[in-house]
Amino acid sequence: MQDTFVRMLSEVQLLNWLEITAVLTALIYVFLASKGNKWCFVFGLISSAIYVYITLKFNLYFDVIINIYYVAMSYFGWISWSNEKDNEPIQISHVPKKQLQSFILIGFLVTLILAFLAEYLTDAELACFDAFTTTFAIIATYMVVKKQLENWLIWIIVDLVASGMYFYKELYFTSLLFLIYTIIAVFGYVKWKRIITLG
Repeated sequence: MQDTFVRMLSEVQLLNWLEITAVLTALIYVFLASKGNKWCFVFGLISSAIYVYITLKFNLYFDVIINIYYVAMSYFGWISWSNEKDNEPIQISHVPKKQLQSFILIGFLVTLILAFLAEYLTDAELACFDAFTTTFAIIATYMVVKKQLENWLIWIIVDLVASGMYFYKELYFTSLLFLIYTIIAVFGYVKWKRIITLG
């Protein structure tokens, strides 16, 4: 019995250290992304790889998928952003209105389908919220790589929902991370909007 308790305690301590590491590297990622710095993708990859393990432990299966996706997009983002010179201004664009509408419609449809499947076929928890944050994070990440301004608006909503979800799961550092993400996303939107207006 005592051995079991010791193992459980060591796993909690490991998860806490992993969570803190994932949070710190994720914050560096968002900060560098808002600056248009390609090194953001290195820190994003580290954070996402850790979160693959953490979300698997907590049965947040869609978050496992999104973090695997983040790992892949870190690679493609690095390649895409490396094609630009460091001293060039960030080349930001708007998402075409019809494309944005399509993203939103498809995002909600995919969210409903995934939530339904998860609810009835797995032991996933918070299936609807998990599906929502995963689906729209995939869309927003694609838009970050494309340097489309509206990515920040999607992130604001996704981050707020995710913060509540992780707080409910008692992952308090991660919940705080997503609240900070929300604030950074607001500043990221303002900064990118100013750049696109002046450009």
